[in-house]
Amino acid sequence: MLSVAEKGVRKRSWFVALAALLVVAGMAVGAYAYAAHQWQAAQQAVQEARYEEAQRCLETCLFFWPRSVPVHLLAARAARLRGEFKEAETLLNRCLKLNRGASEAIQLEFLLLRVQGGEVDRVFPELILYVENNYPEAPLILQTLSWAYMQNLRYGPAFACLSRWHEVAPDSPEPFRWRGWVLERLSNREGAINEYKQALERDPNHVAARLRLAELYLESSDPLSALPHLEQLRKRFPERADVQARLGQCRYLQGETEEARSLLESAVEQLPKDAAVLITLGKIHMQATPPRPAEAEGWLRRAIALDPTDVEAERLLVLCLQAQGRSKEALTMQEQLEHDEAVLKRVNQTLKQEADSPVTDPAALAEVGLLFLRANNQDLAHYWLKRALERDPDYQPALAALVDHYDKIGQPSKADAYRRKLKPAKTISEPRP
Repeated sequence: MLSVAEKGVRKRSWFVALAALLVVAGMAVGAYAYAAHQWQAAQQAVQEARYEEAQRCLETCLFFWPRSVPVHLLAARAARLRGEFKEAETLLNRCLKLNRGASEAIQLEFLLLRVQGGEVDRVFPELILYVENNYPEAPLILQTLSWAYMQNLRYGPAFACLSRWHEVAPDSPEPFRWRGWVLERLSNREGAINEYKQALERDPNHVAARLRLAELYLESSDPLSALPHLEQLRKRFPERADVQARLGQCRYLQGETEEARSLLESAVEQLPKDAAVLITLGKIHMQATPPRPAEAEGWLRRAIALDPTDVEAERLLVLCLQAQGRSKEALTMQEQLEHDEAVLKRVNQTLKQEADSPVTDPAALAEVGLLFLRANNQDLAHYWLKRALERDPDYQPALAALVDHYDKIGQPSKADAYRRKLKPAKTISEPRP
């Protein structure tokens, strides 16, 4: 028989054990609730293109659900959309193991990964079947296809995919925003403005669409149309450097030079590679009383260092050099400006022609690639030089450009692969001027 004291001890032990169990259960419920909240936040972040935030949420989800196929699949999608293709592939292979084979969702994500890896033309027929069959992920498919075409400046297929995206998701602002981007590059400014307005009708809080609309008005020297959009953005985001920068440009166009200079000099600390800011600061110094061409030259050379084909910066630099009495340098820059203007005109014609039907002239395609090499855009340069070689695998100027480029960036094996196809120098035809 247990004594009264022993019974009391046992009773207290049960109470302690029960209390501990309840604490553990409460912690488990709390942890699950936290993980569920992170899962919902991750889904929302991916939908709203906040991929870094999505990654942080998904890391928590993977900790709590290390064998969940949906969590791994969304993590793979977020990685793909961030451009982390190897990570995305690793996560998708994990999905295959956990699922013991490919599901339709996993297979689709693999196809989308191939699109972003440069195989858009190969997988387009398979992906478009998902769209035609009203697959729930049709908007995502069309978004990915559109971005792939836009990334390589293939405006025709991009616009077609964006229009189809609008058909399957009529309330989404994104197809309109990106159609505006395409129309800008096809020199249809009014059409682009209308597309951005359509995006804002569907989502008045769409920051990117409102900011780009304001920028288009500024590029058209219409500060009065830009100002309401910029003031609205500044109320919401008083510390954003890009909003300050565009407001500075707006004040410059309104003749408020001192306020413009203050806003732009503040913004350039956070936006050192914003060409519009650098060029506008150059203009302000050139138009000061008295003019300060030496200070203007510094800002303009920074812009040209970012993009040696920036003809607006080159044109202003000619004036700066003339104002300093450096006529020989000014003449050299004027010749470079005229050359770049002619090349840009031809390249724009090629890209517009490509929007309607594939360009077959390797010289025209190579010229696009060479321009992007000068503009420090390696991805686009590689794409268009390789397009030239698709038309003519023996096109020597494209091969020579790729050899030179890979030599300069320290990738000798790639350079050698193209070097082996080069003919003796005297047989290489010169690219057109």
